[in-house]
Amino acid sequence: MSALEPAVYLHGLAAYVPARRVSMADAIAAGRYDQARASRDGFSALAVEEHRTTMDMAREVGQHALHNADVSQVNGLIFASIHRHGFHHLWPAASYLQDTLGLPPSALAFSLNQGCNALFAAFKTLLPGVRSGALGEALVIGADCFNGSAFDRWNSDLGTLYGDGASAVRLSLQPGPLKILFLDIEAGAGLEGLYRNASALPETPESSHSLHQIGDAKRAWFDQHGRERFQALFDQTLGRLRDRLLAKHDLLRQPARYVVYPNVGAGVSAGLYTRWFADLAQHDHWGYGRSIGHTGVSDQLLGLADLLQGGQLRPGDQLLLIGAGNGLNVSALLLEVMPDKASSG
Repeated sequence: MSALEPAVYLHGLAAYVPARRVSMADAIAAGRYDQARASRDGFSALAVEEHRTTMDMAREVGQHALHNADVSQVNGLIFASIHRHGFHHLWPAASYLQDTLGLPPSALAFSLNQGCNALFAAFKTLLPGVRSGALGEALVIGADCFNGSAFDRWNSDLGTLYGDGASAVRLSLQPGPLKILFLDIEAGAGLEGLYRNASALPETPESSHSLHQIGDAKRAWFDQHGRERFQALFDQTLGRLRDRLLAKHDLLRQPARYVVYPNVGAGVSAGLYTRWFADLAQHDHWGYGRSIGHTGVSDQLLGLADLLQGGQLRPGDQLLLIGAGNGLNVSALLLEVMPDKASSG
């Protein structure tokens, strides 16, 4: 953030994580997962929603995020997810949230699909309008639920497992509990092929299952390009992001209190995110992340909410949130805990 730009704050941070946890031992006993992968990935449990839909969760966290807000001043809304919402493909999910949450009819509302980095992309999209005053406040909502589809949370991807959850927060010029110090996004677009089949598939009952088998596309990409190419592109992209962060904030000299990574398997995270950002914070929050699984777009805000609720933060603490999405696109969001961190506004 430039010294000339007005500060933007996060208000009304809302998180929903299902109470039900499926342990790795139970998943292995049921034949969904195997011990070798469990040892490599490092998860302890997945949060699994049994009753609410994606949009039920999205509406609930949106309502909490708007508590104590002047809804008439919320003129921006972005809804993000990585998975199906369960309704017709042409259904506008953001318009539903705009209506049910009572946002003004003039509000800019749309859905964003940019992989697991979508909430950070939403922040960057909305920040100029908030800073200029054109949007007043803006609301960002993310939700993903992996039940009820051809996607197998245990086996459709490589190196990670998927849990359910939702998050929401408002961006505002009004001083609040969390101040944005830095936000940037870096792309390594050469990795988009990890999620693309060799050719487009017609929509059939068979292809609807095949299109969810992300692991197949990844194996094909690795066979063609090699793991070294994957590592190089990831390292180059994360390295550029780290350099820009350190040019603005000397976290080597004064590390953040916590860093929150994407909740991907330890075999992935240890070789990528921790390699580039572990020295910029005193602690990470993987202990929580491994207990709920990779929740699509909400990992970082759920981890942030858990830290705040757990009383582990003090005014003046800085928090580094690292986001990443298929593409590749990666983000760094640096926050400062303000004296009124306990405020729900």
